[in-house]
Amino acid sequence: MSEMNPEQKYWFEKKKQKKNLKIQARRKPEDMPLRITSLMDALTIILIFLLKSYGSDPININQKEGEMLLPKSVSTTNMADAVDIQLSASTILVRNNAVVNVKNGKVDANSKRDGPDGFFIDPLFKKLKDEAKKLKAAEKQGGRPFKGDAILAVHKGTPYRLLAEVLYTANQAEFKTYTFAIVKIRE
Repeated sequence: MSEMNPEQKYWFEKKKQKKNLKIQARRKPEDMPLRITSLMDALTIILIFLLKSYGSDPININQKEGEMLLPKSVSTTNMADAVDIQLSASTILVRNNAVVNVKNGKVDANSKRDGPDGFFIDPLFKKLKDEAKKLKAAEKQGGRPFKGDAILAVHKGTPYRLLAEVLYTANQAEFKTYTFAIVKIRE
């Protein structure tokens, strides 16, 4: 057997390789190392994508036909972190908490400091003042500086008078810079 021609050597090596493959196939599963490197890479990429897409907007607004529809825009700037104030057809909300009801585009006169012709909305002022206090306390503990920024999400059918009342009240509660939320559309 020591004197094999090249063709015999070739077939002998092939047979030996085939036998080794069979032995490896019969090996017990606990003998095989677990390789999860590529799985971890895929999971890391998915996790990063989800974190980026989930945390990209500072507010989440549920739009309902006739209740809360935002205007559309082709603006490319992103919203900054701020207190969100939502004006729907039936409610004014601060950070998704209902503050005062709206009926026919107006706030009830009992909720205003100066009666039906007043601009100052008491419950909204109290809630925004509490938010300002929280943000200032967080600033003292090393958080972001309080700048008095507010993001307004306004239903597109909201009367200007109601918007003016909300802006006036927010200004009195130390929120002086406003960003209006819109729905981005593609050009």
